[in-house]
Amino acid sequence: MKIYIPVLYFVFVSCSSSGQDANKLIRQIDGELTKRQTSISKVLSDTAFMFLHPFTEFREIIKRHAKAETVTMISPVEPGKKIKVKGSITTGNGKALNDALVYVYHTSDKGWYSDTAAHIQQYEGDTRHARLFAYLKTDDKGEFEFETIQPKGYPNSDLPAHIHIMVWKDGNIVGIPGELLFDDDPRLIPERRFRSLGEGFLIEKNSGTLQRPVYSYKIVVKK
Repeated sequence: MKIYIPVLYFVFVSCSSSGQDANKLIRQIDGELTKRQTSISKVLSDTAFMFLHPFTEFREIIKRHAKAETVTMISPVEPGKKIKVKGSITTGNGKALNDALVYVYHTSDKGWYSDTAAHIQQYEGDTRHARLFAYLKTDDKGEFEFETIQPKGYPNSDLPAHIHIMVWKDGNIVGIPGELLFDDDPRLIPERRFRSLGEGFLIEKNSGTLQRPVYSYKIVVKK
């Protein structure tokens, strides 16, 4: 088994590097979302806004305007196989977890969280600043859905590809499996599969087509 030692890089998540233009653009996006002149999908999939994705201010706007809707979190030119991810969240007694805030993020087709390197060095760098991310909410049935590309595993590593997921209900973090994995990932060898399931991660098969894969995850809130 290969031992993965992450090489960390600095990403300065501050609008100071692009000055007032970035601040102005973020305020503009906030205003358009507030007035419903645009959508989360249009913002996250716009190549002109991609440089804003690591910025905390930008991410907070996406979080604040999250809705129960299908979200496209990649631009049309993002490299990689396009996939759809569906999820349903229920409590231990089978009750749907509605109006919950869902945060997802993952690597690119290169296995990178940043657009310049595999990992981001900063406080919770990958978690807080990954380029490919989305916030959305569950509907009345506790379901959510987003469109993205199938991530790749980290470079110089044998870890399988995965999507990180976090959920909040009424402002409180909800205990759920933290990673969504893919049954057809070549890195998901028996040993890794056993270990991943033991850690509580979810593994699902493609229920769509080879050209348009769909992965559906049934998530049960941990006590």
